[in-house]
Amino acid sequence: MKKFLIIVLCFIALNSNAQNLVINPSFENTIPCWIFINLGTWQMQCTNWYSASGGSPDYFSETYDPFCYALPVPDNNIGYQYARTGVAYVGLSAFTSAPFTNYREYIGGELSDTLKQGHEYCVSFYVSVANKSKYIVDGIGLYLSADSTVDYSIDTNLSFVPQIENPAGNIIYDTLNWVQISGTYIASGGEKYLTIGNFKADSNTAIDSISGPIIFSYFLIDDVSVIDCTVGINEVNDNKDIGRLYPNPANTVVYYHDNLGENENGVLTLLDMLGKQLKDYKLTKGNNLISIPVFDLSKGIYIVKVEIMGCNSEIIKLVVN
Repeated sequence: MKKFLIIVLCFIALNSNAQNLVINPSFENTIPCWIFINLGTWQMQCTNWYSASGGSPDYFSETYDPFCYALPVPDNNIGYQYARTGVAYVGLSAFTSAPFTNYREYIGGELSDTLKQGHEYCVSFYVSVANKSKYIVDGIGLYLSADSTVDYSIDTNLSFVPQIENPAGNIIYDTLNWVQISGTYIASGGEKYLTIGNFKADSNTAIDSISGPIIFSYFLIDDVSVIDCTVGINEVNDNKDIGRLYPNPANTVVYYHDNLGENENGVLTLLDMLGKQLKDYKLTKGNNLISIPVFDLSKGIYIVKVEIMGCNSEIIKLVVN
């Protein structure tokens, strides 16, 4: 029975490779200034990203060119922050005080492949509040669509409902760390574009103030990911005592339980949404009960990758609360 189960898992896991469909997810690939200033479009100064409305999001990099439009990292006129990974990030206004009612900025990007109908996707991005902002808000989300949502005729909130959104009323105060915004999305099929920003009107946005001098709420954004999380061992082993990850969601610790055959071995790896390896454990023949501490992880979605000898790797979505 175990051999049959392994064969089944091998076949269904062929496409479960935890590939991030976001191109240039941490904004590291920069367009040289001498090319960028002659483009004459809404393209941002990093490849595969653009302004998705008439607003004007910004590009930040440690390798910025002072004669172009990029802003320096970490110290700039918005605040002080290092990139979460690499040397670059982008930034946008999510709220501006009167008289600039409903002023918004959005970034947009195209995925490397279209989403598959009925598949569950793990979606994540990180934000940090610019510490020179006077205002802080709850409004930031990500919208997936089959067509580009670009509308350069307006600089106010776009009329879409993001599938992934920071919870209403949960104002983001953190100006020091990067905060993960994450969730899962069941695709309708054909989605190829993403848009990030505050889609709520001022009247529906929860607002507070801090000591910054600039009259808007400004988010820095880094490390965007969209990963197909449909197939995993825990999804085909329901109610079995092998190949299980529990509890899921988890708070302090999660357990992986499997029973390998006489000549089988493997490895279990815990990854973040960008594929960075956080922890790894060996799997050996016989009974395996692995305890994985997660109390030291930020809340959000993670990936557990299980590789058993002679089988393609399986991907399990792990939610840490």
